[in-house]
Amino acid sequence: MVTELAGTLAIVLAAGQSSRTGAQHKLLAPDASGCPMLVRTLHNTLQSAAAHVLVLLPPNRPELAALPLALPDYGTRLSTQTVADAQKGLSASLHTGVRAALAMQARSLLVCLGDMPLVPTHLLNALLYEQHTTQAPVVAAQRHNKPGNPVVWSCRLFTALLGVTGDQGGRQILRDLGPDVRLLPAPATLLEDFDTPDRLAAFARMAPPPG
Repeated sequence: MVTELAGTLAIVLAAGQSSRTGAQHKLLAPDASGCPMLVRTLHNTLQSAAAHVLVLLPPNRPELAALPLALPDYGTRLSTQTVADAQKGLSASLHTGVRAALAMQARSLLVCLGDMPLVPTHLLNALLYEQHTTQAPVVAAQRHNKPGNPVVWSCRLFTALLGVTGDQGGRQILRDLGPDVRLLPAPATLLEDFDTPDRLAAFARMAPPPG
């Protein structure tokens, strides 16, 4: 059993429009066992050391909002919130998550993408513990020798994250921080997102993780 890190919040960004996958919403897409993508991502996140997990959802998508209800064993450790202005892009979800972190006086914020279901719990924990131990401003998974998702942000950067606008996350902040960003190497295959019809077809052939 992993010991929870007090003062840590994990957010799972699931409020996007999924426009690249046509009629099928990517986060509802099942793997070979029938498990929806978002549920698989949530399962991995909920097994981590984050003290609380918040799922950020779009308005008017009840079928997505129902998915976290399939994970009843986590009680008050799991919650959901609708991003009312989700049409403004990724920054709207990021702002909602940061405000939630401020409200709970979180010391760090783990940002996970709903369409990255292969990110394992041990990588999430490595990121969380690295930031907790070093107090680095940001700890990110290393993808193609650059910072990639998931990312753990120190509370010292919450104000900067609230200044992000449009359909983007904290990429420019990461660039500005340069070598102050701590990178943890991870296999590229674990950091893949599934946001096109071809990628959804590949996900549909994937067996569930062991255990």
